[in-house]
Amino acid sequence: MTNYQLVEKFEHCDSLDMPVIQTVSFGNGKKYFVTKNNIPYLVAQVDAISEYFDKACIFGKYLCIGTGSSVIFVNLESLGSISMQVDFYFGYFFIHENILYIASGTGIIAVSSTLQTIWKNETLAVDGVIIHEVFTQDDKQFLKISCEMDPPGHWQEKIINIQNGEVI
Repeated sequence: MTNYQLVEKFEHCDSLDMPVIQTVSFGNGKKYFVTKNNIPYLVAQVDAISEYFDKACIFGKYLCIGTGSSVIFVNLESLGSISMQVDFYFGYFFIHENILYIASGTGIIAVSSTLQTIWKNETLAVDGVIIHEVFTQDDKQFLKISCEMDPPGHWQEKIINIQNGEVI
């Protein structure tokens, strides 16, 4: 099984056996580094929008990069890419049981390992969503989240049905 890992940077290597490192570019700012089986494999570069909200993660065979109001998915096998727009701004990623949850300025998008949108709720907040945890109650799973409803600093906790994104 191939093991992809997001790393802070590649360590300097003088080995003549070093493979050619792949590069994908979506801008000329922030760089993300991926290893494949602990060997430098890919450098992805995007325009840096904000240091706090520009994030990346490995989700299955995809490098996911959130920046500005979009998420870029790079297939680590083919190096092809697709992008998805999010409402207001990208916040961060949360992964649970092979589902990628994308938090944005106004909501959450749940995405499968094949990058199909499972559900989308973009009416949860007016300026930020924080996913705290997944919990089980009565054999059902829920997301515990906080939503900023009246900025700055007025947060409200909500419980979301993990199956459909509806507020409980």
